[in-house]
Amino acid sequence: MKLKYTILFFLVIQSAMAQRFPKVEKVTTLTDTIDAGSGGMEVDRLGNIYMSNFGKILNQAGGKEVFKISPIGEVSVFTDQINGASGSDIGPDGRFYQSNISGNKISVIDADGSVTDYTSEGIYSPVGLVKAPEALFVANCGSGTIQKIDSEMNSTVFAKSDLLKCPNGLEMDPGGNLYAANFANGDIIKIDPRGNVSVFATLPGSNNGHLVFYRGILFVVARKAHQIWAIDMEGNKMLMAGSGEAGNKDGDADESTFHFPNDLAFSPDHNLLYVNDVVGKNDDHRNIGPVVIRVLHLKW
Repeated sequence: MKLKYTILFFLVIQSAMAQRFPKVEKVTTLTDTIDAGSGGMEVDRLGNIYMSNFGKILNQAGGKEVFKISPIGEVSVFTDQINGASGSDIGPDGRFYQSNISGNKISVIDADGSVTDYTSEGIYSPVGLVKAPEALFVANCGSGTIQKIDSEMNSTVFAKSDLLKCPNGLEMDPGGNLYAANFANGDIIKIDPRGNVSVFATLPGSNNGHLVFYRGILFVVARKAHQIWAIDMEGNKMLMAGSGEAGNKDGDADESTFHFPNDLAFSPDHNLLYVNDVVGKNDDHRNIGPVVIRVLHLKW
């Protein structure tokens, strides 16, 4: 009898957890193959997707382009003036902020594709960005720090810790807490508004890509695990898509496959979650191109 109630309690808890997360109805592929390496991703208010070209070899970053992809998968070059295009963010001010991982700087890209330097002070192999109303936060993979550039353009170290192992993706919740996805292990690191650092969750694969926040949930790429995960604010985790086998197979969420995916971004209505995914099948995680854009179709 005790075992029966234990199992029933476990099933109730599992059901309650499942209701917190959206269901992935299917996984599809949006684009033809794009001759680029998987960098950051953003989506504008019209539904256009932007993907940064990191460069097709991980340790030879130097991709110049940010590609613009229409909601129906048409690909064009938004700009070709970046030096190692990694993470990006469209801020509340409407400006497009872009990391240059090889150039050790942050750029701003205007609507016509022209590029201006924003800052290089305190920037070391930058990846993920969060533009808040009062500051820009930068994940410095090269120094294991989170940098803050305030509205007066003062650049200071906001957080530094041995827990930050090449911070890659960066996101912020409504309470001002930052979350950094480590590239050098599976940890998701929480940084509170005072800069205190702690491990929030750990994902399989020991190598994370980027992450995005919506409705109290972090959606995270477990890059070497070839999977997409969701984590609620209590630290509960749920596998959203990816069998764990490397590949580019569409279909049901649990049967779909990914191949070293890197970043992800929502459509404006949050019913689609776009992921950039490496085409082909190889065991060398340093090969990060060419890519396609995959789509998780969500039911909330």
